[in-house]
Amino acid sequence: MKTYQLIHDCHQKYDWKIDLMCKWAKVARSAYYKHFDSKRTISKRELRDKRIEAKIIEIAKSNNSLFGTEKMTMAVNRQMPGEPPAYHKTIYHLMCINGISSQKPRYQKPKFKHTTLEKTAENKLKRDFNASKPNEKWCTDITEVVAPGLPKAYLCTVFDLYDRYPVGYAIGKHNDTALVQAAYNQAVKTYPNAQPLFHSDRGFQFTRTPFQNQLEKQGMTQSMSRVGCCIDNGPMEGWQGIIKEMRVVLHPQVDNYDELNDSICKAIDYYINEDPQKRFNGLTAGEMRKEAMKGNIKNCPIAPNHRIERYWQEINEKKVKEAKKILS
Repeated sequence: MKTYQLIHDCHQKYDWKIDLMCKWAKVARSAYYKHFDSKRTISKRELRDKRIEAKIIEIAKSNNSLFGTEKMTMAVNRQMPGEPPAYHKTIYHLMCINGISSQKPRYQKPKFKHTTLEKTAENKLKRDFNASKPNEKWCTDITEVVAPGLPKAYLCTVFDLYDRYPVGYAIGKHNDTALVQAAYNQAVKTYPNAQPLFHSDRGFQFTRTPFQNQLEKQGMTQSMSRVGCCIDNGPMEGWQGIIKEMRVVLHPQVDNYDELNDSICKAIDYYINEDPQKRFNGLTAGEMRKEAMKGNIKNCPIAPNHRIERYWQEINEKKVKEAKKILS
């Protein structure tokens, strides 16, 4: 332990009293002596913690400390199948000892200009983000990815709500119809028989008659978010933020547009294959997809958000009170 070693070094070099240093460091004196007792046998728990600590350091080095405590716990348990499951507090303690914490930056969504719409669709998704099987509900959106001193890159993704898996995506220098078409074509090429509910915002790329005709020909039902309601496409919006945060942590230095493009692809690949999901009991989106394609479809509903439930409960209670006042 680093704390014990620091106490030991200060005692040897400066002749500081061990009792006072242990009290200052809030550690038991008996624990300090036990740590430096060469005759004692190392317990199984300590040996296991050392193996876990080594795995934490290995994971943190491999992804530039991308994971926080929760993700690190799932990643460790996923990569150490022979060990008993490590608990959240154990991982937190070992991460603190080694000075490891998540390096994910805060992301602010850029503002887009409003454009004239051709033809909109009803919000048929209605914020029901649960899906019982693959290719039942797809979402799509476009986001800009920026790096200092470089031109913007635009990422359009088609996203399956069942397993949070990107079934198709495209990256380009322009936020145009060709970008959306490329992402859509990739998704349909991979899953030619898919006929999902296709949800998007009201961007001009999705309101065009030719695009809507494509969806109809494929047998897809179009759905669109309401004006000013980004939460209507919440999972897609959140996923885009996750990918951009991952890209910055995994590939912080990019020197040209091609490297920026490549870093986005690598971040998406890392998400698919290496990023464990709490909702999927530690499986990645890619692992969930493989299981589902084999016919092993798992039911992993979104956990209820009690804060939002309380918010709507308060709103409904206010409406009832107002209605009673009007009637009285």
